[in-house]
Amino acid sequence: MSGARSKLALFLCGCYVVALGAHTGEESVADHHEAEYYVAAVYEHPSILSLNPLALISRQEALELMNQNLDIYEQQVMTAAQKDVQIIVFPEDGIHGFNFTRTSIYPFLDFMPSPQVVRWNPCLEPHRFNDTEVLQRLSCMAIRGDMFLVANLGTKEPCHSSDPRCPKDGRYQFNTNVVFSNNGTLVDRYRKHNLYFEAAFDVPLKVDLITFDTPFAGRFGIFTCFDILFFDPAIRVLRDYKVKHVVYPTA
Repeated sequence: MSGARSKLALFLCGCYVVALGAHTGEESVADHHEAEYYVAAVYEHPSILSLNPLALISRQEALELMNQNLDIYEQQVMTAAQKDVQIIVFPEDGIHGFNFTRTSIYPFLDFMPSPQVVRWNPCLEPHRFNDTEVLQRLSCMAIRGDMFLVANLGTKEPCHSSDPRCPKDGRYQFNTNVVFSNNGTLVDRYRKHNLYFEAAFDVPLKVDLITFDTPFAGRFGIFTCFDILFFDPAIRVLRDYKVKHVVYPTA
């Protein structure tokens, strides 16, 4: 997709129902949660970047920069909706950029509750958690476009001194993919395990082996960029979780 810059790439992704039917000698019909094909969009984004990623700025200044990228994301979602897209994937680092230190990225981080513990629709429940403005916008985009949405952002999770791995500043910082359903619900999140010279982020204590189900294509796996070269999570998700499709934000 080199040079695509502002173009939306659309893919018709066919399941193997025809091949299965030929093998059995019977006409194969997609089951109740998988159609014969689905429409996926991947957007390659020329990010609007901080002029000085090492500078210490306020949360409001960080939001002003990120909202410029999110405005473009929203335009692309609406373009995709006109083409009946069912799932859209945005790139790694597309919202906040890169080359931060642990301290300078902090204003760019959203608070991230665990979807395994909390069921949450950020667009419809915007005041439930503080510092979730980016998650709220992404959730609302999924609703407006009536599609599943996958995006990458920086997130923070508090930790306690009783945790021997808790950083001195009292928080974990993660390179995180989020998945929203077409009704804006936060379906799941994946925290990048194999960092590539990313001093701003922590490695999760345990590798996230994340899958999510869709009504149009069944089960998806998810990981990020450099992760694809490693057994955990890439091979393990494909081997152990009966995954047919992968969403893969990359920088």
